Amino acid sequence: MTEPTLRIAITGGIGSGKSFVCQLLRQRGIEVYDCDAAAKRLMRQSEPLRRQLTQLIGPDTYRDGQLNKAAVAAFMMQSEECTQAVNRLVHPAVFEDFLGSGLQWVESAILFESGLFRYVDRAVCVTAPQEVRIQRVMERDGISREKTLEWMNKQMSQQEVLRRCDFEIRNDGSEDLNLQVERLLDEIRKIIQNNNITTKKKMQLTILSIAGKPGLYKLISRGKANLIVEALDATHKRMPAFATDRVTSLADIAMYTDAEDVPLMTILAALRDKEEGKPVSINYKKASSKELRDYFADGVLPSFDQDRVHDSDIRKLFQWYDILIKNDITNFEEQLSPTEGDNVDDRTKEEE
Repeated sequence: MTEPTLRIAITGGIGSGKSFVCQLLRQRGIEVYDCDAAAKRLMRQSEPLRRQLTQLIGPDTYRDGQLNKAAVAAFMMQSEECTQAVNRLVHPAVFEDFLGSGLQWVESAILFESGLFRYVDRAVCVTAPQEVRIQRVMERDGISREKTLEWMNKQMSQQEVLRRCDFEIRNDGSEDLNLQVERLLDEIRKIIQNNNITTKKKMQLTILSIAGKPGLYKLISRGKANLIVEALDATHKRMPAFATDRVTSLADIAMYTDAEDVPLMTILAALRDKEEGKPVSINYKKASSKELRDYFADGVLPSFDQDRVHDSDIRKLFQWYDILIKNDITNFEEQLSPTEGDNVDDRTKEEE
């Protein structure tokens, strides 16, 4: 019997020092997969990814066989949609490369934004006070304080990243990093020895929305060309979902704000806290637009984009929340995680 292993992610915001923590791990003989370096390598060397990027960006993506960084950067700067289009190609390629590397440890600055968190068992957040992070970045990159803050504000907040992680390493300059790394490794050994690897995985559910069908569905199993889903209603009816159905995992949905998009799981958790775990108190089916938006902005998602988030989006969110609460699904951050192969279309393309 082979010894059980864990996949562990090291993450943290810009200037937190996560790369230095990874160096300490490497000094102990632990190889850490670098997502940023891998993305650059795959964009240069992966033939499937090269074809996809060329089709997306245009013939100038590569010149004389070499990646034209300026063309890629110019395309991504056109809009947030362009940036996300590139990410939708690069991120899956990195995930596949990591999973095929045989490595247990991975470093990613955008662990949750990219979706990589779905493929790891535990996550470690490297933290530091904001002012310390600002000074580190300014000195390291030779940029202004304003530019540093602009970069930081584009990332998920340190508080939110830490909330989603299992361990914290404080890199504030006063606490012993080596001692913290040793403690982390001890904890990982204990988890493996206690065969507790799958604890989080067992808690996870995949909840799906299917276009044209009311309500929500729980993923039961996967076939070669379909998914078997169960309705989250009184019938608990099971049915197949095919490649022609538009199937979306709730964990892949986010809502627009005045800054970065916020994952639906985070919004559901805020709504749960506002309602103290009870169904939505407002009559969202009959509420006016103003009543609906005032309620949503008060303690759920204050910064939602007033133009791009429609009343119908808010009503659907409330409807989904009530369905989940009725089915005793309340620990949204832990339970509502997608698993590989939720999207029938994606799996069909992979099998072709």
